[in-house]
Amino acid sequence: MDPLSVTASVLAIATFAWQSCKAAYELIDGLSEAPETITKCKTSLIETQRALEGLHETLTLNDSTGALQSVLQTIKLDGALRSAQSLCDDFAKIIKKLTYHSADGKLRMRNRVMIHLQESKIQKLNKELGDCQRTISLVLASINLYVP
Repeated sequence: MDPLSVTASVLAIATFAWQSCKAAYELIDGLSEAPETITKCKTSLIETQRALEGLHETLTLNDSTGALQSVLQTIKLDGALRSAQSLCDDFAKIIKKLTYHSADGKLRMRNRVMIHLQESKIQKLNKELGDCQRTISLVLASINLYVP
């Protein structure tokens, strides 16, 4: 694969992941009086956004270096980025489904009960998103070590 297309591909996937992460964050942020299970996810979403922003910046600044191309081809970052995007999309779908009957960002009692029943699923998604964020952060650190 052409070295520039490797960077462009990773940048595109990172952008889609960032957009999904931002959309999920805005959805949660719009809920007033959200249960703790949901508000804890805001931290993971913000940290993932920051990691993706750092990755985007690093890739944009160093897009023509041969060392960067070599690192990107070796580490296969696209899997972690696609996972982050998928998790954020899944999370947003779950929250939309669980808050369907709420209005003006306020949760009704029925929604609170539904969220409570799905708490383990939400926690699992949050943990998996945290794992993706750490992977992206480690890759970003590796890139910064190998690319001058």
